[in-house]
Amino acid sequence: MIRAAVLAIVTAVSACPPGDIKDPRYWGDLFLDKYAVERQRAIDELEAGPAPVTQPRTVLLITGVTIPAAWFEPIVVRLERDGFRPVVYEPPALLSGDLFDNARALGTVIERVRAESGQDKIDILAECTGGLIARHYIQAMGGDRYVRRMVTFISPQHGVAKAPWAFAIAGWPALDDLSPGSEFLETVNAAPLPAAVRWTSIYSCTDEYIQPYQTSIIPGAHNIGLCDGFVGHYQFFYDPAIYRVMHGALIEPFAGDDPMAPEAAPAGDPADAPPLDDAAGCAAAGGAASGAELVIAAATIALARRRRRAR
Repeated sequence: MIRAAVLAIVTAVSACPPGDIKDPRYWGDLFLDKYAVERQRAIDELEAGPAPVTQPRTVLLITGVTIPAAWFEPIVVRLERDGFRPVVYEPPALLSGDLFDNARALGTVIERVRAESGQDKIDILAECTGGLIARHYIQAMGGDRYVRRMVTFISPQHGVAKAPWAFAIAGWPALDDLSPGSEFLETVNAAPLPAAVRWTSIYSCTDEYIQPYQTSIIPGAHNIGLCDGFVGHYQFFYDPAIYRVMHGALIEPFAGDDPMAPEAAPAGDPADAPPLDDAAGCAAAGGAASGAELVIAAATIALARRRRRAR
């Protein structure tokens, strides 16, 4: 059984282009190249947007695992068009450090962004793991005093079923924290959502990596599932219809908030994603994992956790 599991892992990895698959930059560059045309088209053929907000607000964009800041360029262009002041934060130790440490580091970043913007409160738009560290910062570290709206997208709030398998291959501590039942996830989901913050989670029912899709649902938040047809993971970064959903979450008024000038634009139906080729299955949390693979992954995780506790 072990031999078969190892063979399955080697086969899955060998289908990916040459490079160091344990280097997160490998994955970021791979998919930046794969969707370069779609991302550039979103910038070059920028569509007309809604009426700009009358009071420009700072929006902190937080990247996720293996997602470099360049992925947010189409979103940044649209936010600037619509009157926002976007700032992109790429956590430098999102994979090499655990998510508790990343949440603490985020607090320092938010202090700097607030000081530079002159705004007491900012909004956050965070992808994947970035949404988890931001949620912990808000819930457990007093961040509700400094954040107005917390919008996550394709963010596995309850973990990813295949994270143990991916952790067994790559060894990134963040993947251990993303494994269902981890200390970090238990802590995040046991804490209440502060009422002073407007919470939104946007996800796709057909995401290639964040599955089961229910893992993105935050109890008590405004959960928006894009489930009418195929909506791919990377489509969130360049699709204008999906951006309109994000924009709506960023301007929707709530109790205690200053009134925003425009109302949220209708989300519309997300455009069909381009067809995905075999390389799409190479992402760290993607691909299928057999029962044998998960047995090996569980043993590897147990050993790695003992080593982490020993340090």
